[in-house]
Formats: sequence, C-alpha cells, structure tokens
Amino acid sequence: MSHPVSTPMDLNHRIHSGTIEDRIVEPSYYQSIIGSNIYAATGSRPDLAYTTTFLLQFNNCPTSEHLQAARRVLRYLQGTKDQVLLFSKSKSLYLEGYADASYANDLDTRRSVSGYVFSVSGSIISWRSKKQKSVATSTTEAEYMALSLASRQTMWLKRAFIDLRLPTKIAIYCDNTGAIEVANNPKINERTKHIDVAYHYTREKLEEHQFELFYVASDQNLADICIKALAKPAHDRLRGLLACRQ
Repeated sequence: MSHPVSTPMDLNHRIHSGTIEDRIVEPSYYQSIIGSNIYAATGSRPDLAYTTTFLLQFNNCPTSEHLQAARRVLRYLQGTKDQVLLFSKSKSLYLEGYADASYANDLDTRRSVSGYVFSVSGSIISWRSKKQKSVATSTTEAEYMALSLASRQTMWLKRAFIDLRLPTKIAIYCDNTGAIEVANNPKINERTKHIDVAYHYTREKLEEHQFELFYVASDQNLADICIKALAKPAHDRLRGLLACRQ
C-alpha cells in the first residue's frame, strides 16, 4: 500500500521534458495514470487541476521522473479520497470568478500558466489550469492573459444563466493591480502595445459592463491552487476555501 502525501506535487520540483533515450519502457502506463487523474480533476477535484495539466504535457515521452511525479498524485489521492465538493444552500444568487497566473514557471518554454475558479453563491462550479500560448514578458502581462481566459468563461457562464432565466451579479477577482489597471485603461502605452489584441477581451467586456473586476489579496485568490505547486499550509487552506473537504 502506498504512503499518502499531503500535496499532489513537490513544491521544489524541477521537472523538464524528457528525451527518447530516457523514455520509460511502457509509456501507456504513465498515460493511463494521467488519464485517470484528468477524470478526477475535471469532475470533482480542483486541487488537482494544475498538477494534472502540468504532467499531461509529458504524455508523449514520459521518463522515470515523470512517472514518479504521477505516482505521487496517486499517493495524494489515497490520502484524500474522502474529499468532496460541498454545495451550500443560499437565497441570493451571485457568480464570482478568480483569475491568476504563475509567471514563466515552465522550465522548458518559460511560458506562464493561467488558472481560474468560478463559484455560484460560494459553491465551486468551474475551474481550469492552462499553459499560456505565448511567453509573457512580465507578471502583469501574464496576469492580464489569465484575465482574458477567465473573462471568456465568465461570458459562457453568463449566457447559461440567461438561458435558465436566472439573473445574477458577476464579479471577477484578480490579485495583480497592474493587470487590473491595463484592463480598465483603453489607452495604449509602453506596457500594453505589444500585447496581442486577443487578450484585450477583458477590457472590451468591462466597457460593455458585462461584469465587474476587483482586486483580491493573493492569499485569498482561489485560482492560486490552479497555477502552481503549493506548500502544505497554503494548499490545505485554499482547498478548504474551495469547499473541497471531508
């Protein structure tokens, strides 16, 4: 029987892409573990979003190092198999989204990771971790790109609420004041002129008053669990805030 661990990924990991020479004999074994993790991370375990997305990128050429990291996730699941998402009863209806990014944490490409978490009246309904498509040149740009991803999900959820005839207030929270400033400022300057037009989606929707954008302290940003490995205290605290508990 495996010994449980308290976090799905080692905080100090230095995992790189592998080579054909280092690939394990049975890549399908690694791929089956990741496939199972994807099922859990997609359905009911937002605390696995980052780790699963990170390890998925090594599916084509997994090494013993990657396999060890994948087995760690299983050990984490062994110790947290009773964790469930709790949905509270509420008379008021409001939609909140949290967006975050980790700057240049991919050791091979130096790309950042975007993450978001959405809740309805305090109950988590949607989450995602995704490596950004291009290299961000600053933390502000990385966070702004993460806001764009969250904004698109916001509009999808808003349309779903409209179809259900459920009016609701919508807010997105971000822990980077620079990204919030860029989103609220229609003027092009040295900080924004090189940012791809596609990422200005947030600004466009703010101008249309589709949702509101607010600052949140980093330690209260629920999306932090979707963008990087965390130490046990921070991981446990955010998992609790996600209402993912026994």
